[in-house]
Amino acid sequence: MSKVSAFTIELIEKRPLTAVEVLAGMDASDVAAFFDALPTRFAVPLISKISAWSAGTLICEMTPVTAAAILSELDYQATSSIMRVVPDARRKTLLAALPKKLSGDLKSTLTYPADTVGAKMSTSIVIMTVDQTVGQAFAELRQIKCTKTGVAYVVDTSRKLLGVVTADELFRLSNESRLGDVMDTSVAPISARARLSTVKSLPAWDDCAHLPVVNRQKILIGALARRTFRQKIIDKPVDSAALQSILYTVASAFFGSSVGLAQVLMDVKITNETASGDALTPRTGGTS
Repeated sequence: MSKVSAFTIELIEKRPLTAVEVLAGMDASDVAAFFDALPTRFAVPLISKISAWSAGTLICEMTPVTAAAILSELDYQATSSIMRVVPDARRKTLLAALPKKLSGDLKSTLTYPADTVGAKMSTSIVIMTVDQTVGQAFAELRQIKCTKTGVAYVVDTSRKLLGVVTADELFRLSNESRLGDVMDTSVAPISARARLSTVKSLPAWDDCAHLPVVNRQKILIGALARRTFRQKIIDKPVDSAALQSILYTVASAFFGSSVGLAQVLMDVKITNETASGDALTPRTGGTS
């Protein structure tokens, strides 16, 4: 496929759900070819809005380089959900193409059944020792861009949990304070093998946005977010049957042309958006 036009990218940025709706009615190989031509930063928001099953189908159709680039930038939970439904042979190829740290984390996560804490935990956590300082914890939280927990977990030499310190608490403390002196020791870890249904109602969620997760040896391996229970994640295919008629016909007609996805979006959706006074203005010329 040729280079994606600037107008197509603008529509993807401003109307991602519209783009997803259109793509849902197209052949997987054509959509994968589109993603192969699309810069990763624009592909990620689209992939994150479709089901894990559908994303897995597309990932299998993409080149390993494109697939690995997208998986590396997605939210960890989205990546692990997709990898869980990818066939074993393709999964091995992707794991080899992914960054070493991410690949190792995924291998660990995928050993847990889909309905367990281990399958939904985040492995991007900040781990500190009792002798490190508040200032060092801040530096770690800023450095690890993947972490969304805002929590520093304090462990002993065998990586067993001793306490936690949240970012909000760090703001109120001196940078020189030892974490061992200021950590909260009341937060109990949960088992990675626990069923999600059994931990959903834990009283600890009233005070904590994230809970530490440990393995059978009580070693800290991740954290589970409270928002996990609010997310409608996508563990089954999107039903796109309603789109298969007009949407598929229009998409098939224009997908390979110089206008590409932009024209599909214009034909299918721009009329409704004009009625709301929120439409994009089509540009002339400059197609891919």
